[in-house]
Amino acid sequence: MASPGWVRTILVIVLALVWTQDESGAQTPNPSPAGSGPQAQQKKHKPWNVWENKAFSVTFIFTPVFDISGFVQDANNIKQVGDQPTKGEFRAERIIFFGKLKFKRPWGYMLAWNFNGFEAAQGNRFSNLDARLDIPLFNLGTFKIGRQKVGLSQEWLMPGVDMVFMERSTADLAFVPQRNVGAMLTNTFADKRGLWSAGWFNDWFANDLSFQANGSQYTGRISYLPVDSDQGPIVQVAAALYYKEAQNGTLRFRARPEVNEADYFLDTKPFPADHSTTTQLEATVQKGRSMIWAALDLTPVAAPQAHNPFFWGGYIAASRVLAGEPRHFNRDNGYYTSVKPPRSRLFRGGWGGWEVGTRYTYTDLTSGTIDGGRMGRWTPVLSWYPSGGWRVEAEYGWIFLVRGGITGYASVFSGRIQWSPQGG
Repeated sequence: MASPGWVRTILVIVLALVWTQDESGAQTPNPSPAGSGPQAQQKKHKPWNVWENKAFSVTFIFTPVFDISGFVQDANNIKQVGDQPTKGEFRAERIIFFGKLKFKRPWGYMLAWNFNGFEAAQGNRFSNLDARLDIPLFNLGTFKIGRQKVGLSQEWLMPGVDMVFMERSTADLAFVPQRNVGAMLTNTFADKRGLWSAGWFNDWFANDLSFQANGSQYTGRISYLPVDSDQGPIVQVAAALYYKEAQNGTLRFRARPEVNEADYFLDTKPFPADHSTTTQLEATVQKGRSMIWAALDLTPVAAPQAHNPFFWGGYIAASRVLAGEPRHFNRDNGYYTSVKPPRSRLFRGGWGGWEVGTRYTYTDLTSGTIDGGRMGRWTPVLSWYPSGGWRVEAEYGWIFLVRGGITGYASVFSGRIQWSPQGG
């Protein structure tokens, strides 16, 4: 009898292949220039995963991601974090429903879950990701309420399957969570050259704590395009603030080494504190097929017993699309879209889209009486976009970690295969 893992793998592959073929067949000929004849009378094809009536619309998205990684560690690194085995996992099998409620001023909504596999314990096979309503407030902007992304750095704003690298930087992983329950107001300005957001979050009921004991989180972000040219470069600058109250009188900062299958390399452990304030500064320059971007996170912590530690981190990265349609800036949401394969994609006389990138990250969680570690990682990456929403990614990471009075070194080789519907 097939194991649950193999059943899961077969179901994912079959569904992705079926969907890919449906997308391929969904293309319809362009109408004739004269606007007459049978082609002009054709109704626009609507994908099978989109439903719509006079009251609401629904779009269904399924995105499977499989990751594998293997480490080579020296003795000091094994002493610091333990032996990291070669491991593969279904990182995400996300089931997403989103659409519009067609009031006079339409509301948006999103419901998303992650399928954790047949092998997960009963009751834990699905975990909630998003449950959000987007309510227009006239000229003030859009009021988003529910479980959602907290809306800070560009790394957290953009979908994980669209990023240049397999994982977000250790700085973002250490200082800012991806999602929480709360409310946010956001809007564009200056003809969509700028975007701002302000939010409040507290998921006390999910943590079985009182409202006060759980602590609230407050966020604010503003981004702007000082240089915005169709022919020349696009320059984006951004600043954000994240204020986090202690949970049950303690705070903790930690991050994996940009490998989801690994243990935490950076970890302060819980320590007595009142609050932390993270300031984020970002800049991105895109010209044609090339991009360079950088970020800096500064986090002073109000923790007298730990001598008020000051943590920080950041990264600098670059990428280039070698083949395919380059990334475009999404002005409504403030991040860059994914690469699209060229028309002469795989199985149609071409080799698909290709992208290369490199990034250096550094995060320091050692300050005051806290030894959470100092870690740097250099990462080159190669991505292949063959056809129909598929992506294959290969990544290498060279890591050093200063923690526990010693310095350890490690290399990690990672791979990913993912599928996401184009336009989703």
